[in-house]
Amino acid sequence: MKEKITITDKGIVDIPNQVQMSIAEIANLFDIYYQPTKRIIRAIEKVGIITGNYTNSCILEGNKVHPEYYGLEMIVAISFQVQSEKAKIFRNWLFRRLSKTVIPEMLIIDAQNPIWN
Repeated sequence: MKEKITITDKGIVDIPNQVQMSIAEIANLFDIYYQPTKRIIRAIEKVGIITGNYTNSCILEGNKVHPEYYGLEMIVAISFQVQSEKAKIFRNWLFRRLSKTVIPEMLIIDAQNPIWN
């Protein structure tokens, strides 16, 4: 079952455990057009840092095969390439989540570490 991220009109972000979204669904999430979303995804894939989910169905474009669905990593990357209100809401949600979990752990300084002595 495909699970999608949603952002309500009140700015509430809901992210399921196993995100799988098509290009059209990602474009709709961030209130942008399909073609710019597809261009951003292809540019991210070209760099090779993040790819889509090749375990499900794929799309053939010319001589290239692209996944039909993308997960949370790709959606996060796209959100930093898009300047829409919903992308901004998503980035703010992401930063709030990171500041509650990752950043406090990074700030713990080990007194035994020679760098800090």
